[in-house]
Amino acid sequence: MKRRLLLIFLLACGPALAQPAKPPPPNPAPAPAPAPAAERNILLRNNSESVLREIYLWNPPAREQGPDRLGAELVRPGASFALRLGRGPCEMEMRAVFEDGSAEARSGVNVCTTRELVLDDRATRAVEVVNNTDAELMQLFLARPGVVGPDRLGAATIPGSDSFNLRLRGETECRFEARAVFRGAAAETRQQVDLCASPRIVFGDPSVPLREVTIANRTSRVLRELYATAGEGAEWGGDRLGATVLNPGQSFLLRIRNPACRVRLRAVFADNRSEEQTDVDICGGQTVAFAPARRVTLVHAHGRAVREVYLSAVQDSDWGANQLGERPLASGERRELASDIPCEADLRIVFDNGNAEEARNINICTRAEITLRPGWVLE
Repeated sequence: MKRRLLLIFLLACGPALAQPAKPPPPNPAPAPAPAPAAERNILLRNNSESVLREIYLWNPPAREQGPDRLGAELVRPGASFALRLGRGPCEMEMRAVFEDGSAEARSGVNVCTTRELVLDDRATRAVEVVNNTDAELMQLFLARPGVVGPDRLGAATIPGSDSFNLRLRGETECRFEARAVFRGAAAETRQQVDLCASPRIVFGDPSVPLREVTIANRTSRVLRELYATAGEGAEWGGDRLGATVLNPGQSFLLRIRNPACRVRLRAVFADNRSEEQTDVDICGGQTVAFAPARRVTLVHAHGRAVREVYLSAVQDSDWGANQLGERPLASGERRELASDIPCEADLRIVFDNGNAEEARNINICTRAEITLRPGWVLE
């Protein structure tokens, strides 16, 4: 019985056992390597009226905007800049920051198909800022609840009695608190300024008369700073010259908003000495001059011509300029010298043969005439 079962089993399995083993399937052909991504180069064009300070481009979903692609460069209105972004995905996020601190953001910028990235002013609002004060407006801040924001003027300033057109970029709000910071004067704030109803911000009082007067520097020193104020005890405020200086002989048109015609003036010179004038009339049309406060007459009774004369304050470290200019002082001649130095002075004369004599600690306020003769230094 067992043999019969074994024979049946062998007959059933025989054909299968007799078949040869199937060869393994061939290995699939390797997939072709992906082509390297192309370099992403794009031309950035600034068609706005503002200087572009920074540009950021990065691939989502990264939240970090990465480095400023401009580096130390600025893209001025009408200029362009070649952006070399290297290899990577085509879809990028963009954020542009302008010189006034305003920013513009864009999503889904395809830097593979876009050849030019153009920034313009279509998404901005023009706002006129009017400075009806006589101080230079240095900074302007537009604040919303909890957000102050950047200085909207950027590198610009607004002189007194002047205006400036700025552009608000990326702003959808209408109402702001406007705060102006002036040079050398108190800040001024305007509450609830509605720029949608009227795109204009005015600082100062235009009803106060704007007056003009010419200031002349008739001293021999550089006039470095000029201050003007309305009345006794009032603060001087900011330097009216700003970045300007008045060299000897130069003039400056002072523009000041003042209800009255009388002001106080203060001049600060390059040697840090200052001079004040009170009760100055700025309505009469006359030039207001800062001139030498003292005059000294030299009487030449020496035998030789004097080629050079120097008069300086006793604390000065150098003699300064030759007071005679190009015309020597002849024997027997009288010459008046204008001086803006303090009373205590040193005097040096140089003769036509190069010899020199000096007199120290002369009070030119009490001694308005000095005779030059042999032995004069002993007087």
